[in-house]
Amino acid sequence: MGKRQKPAIKYILFLVIAIAAFSSFEVVSKPTVFAISPAQLTFYRFLVGGCVLLPFAYQQLKKRNIRLKAKDILLFCGLGFCLVCVSLNLAQYGIQFANASMSAVIFSSNPLFTALLAVPILKERFSLPKLAGLLLGVIGLVVTCLHLFSGETQIDSGFLAGIVLIFIGMFAFALYTVCSKAMAKRFGGIPVITFSSIFGSLLMIPILFLLNESGGNPFVFQLSAIVPQFLYLSLIGTALAYYCYFDAIAHLNTSLGSMSFFIKPGLASLLCAVILHEPITPNIIIGIILIMCGLFLSIHFEKTRK
Repeated sequence: MGKRQKPAIKYILFLVIAIAAFSSFEVVSKPTVFAISPAQLTFYRFLVGGCVLLPFAYQQLKKRNIRLKAKDILLFCGLGFCLVCVSLNLAQYGIQFANASMSAVIFSSNPLFTALLAVPILKERFSLPKLAGLLLGVIGLVVTCLHLFSGETQIDSGFLAGIVLIFIGMFAFALYTVCSKAMAKRFGGIPVITFSSIFGSLLMIPILFLLNESGGNPFVFQLSAIVPQFLYLSLIGTALAYYCYFDAIAHLNTSLGSMSFFIKPGLASLLCAVILHEPITPNIIIGIILIMCGLFLSIHFEKTRK
């Protein structure tokens, strides 16, 4: 009995590490906009993060006696385009226009779409406790988003555009999460995120030229001004975070694992308040409490059902 529980504890710990790293993403990346464009940051952090993970991916493929074929590379390119070019690239641009804490809250609603997509694609069961927990989490997110209308946030066309970009990025991340688990059964979680990151970053190259408003070299940025942030976002916020997250997702129920994202708004809002001095309103506090209750409900009843 104890032996069976050890892996679950390990992967739950991986989720905690991943979400802690994800929660700091908006806070760390927001101050870098003066030195690097969102497209450049997305390109470099996934290229560097993917290269860091490459030895671990090679080890897993060797252990499974798998050699990548042309069709496998095409699948990884599709996943990489969804994750890097669409999801995280749009989310990065959204953060430029919306505030960091609100961006974190919206992106954290991806578990709802992950759970819904996992039913037809992965044939996962949608139990009543999990549904109740999800609904409670969504209510918490809605309450948190009332912060938009609290009068403390200036809403203009740019802010609303940022919100739309983050919503699209969030849905793309949910789709990637579900599709990547289907591929992880064959390749393993680490090879999937590694090759998705590398091929996705390479597919970003045309986008870099397309979005290059200055007309200069799209690969050049002020690295010296943001070395700590760049290293953190590439190594911790990308390599370590995605290693832990997708390795955990590969061994846990997809929708249940993705619900750990509901923890992100609380951590992110706290970090934004301390570091970026963004306000924490009563709506955010109440929303966070509801989200945590929903997460506890789902995990507790999922464990008792087993």
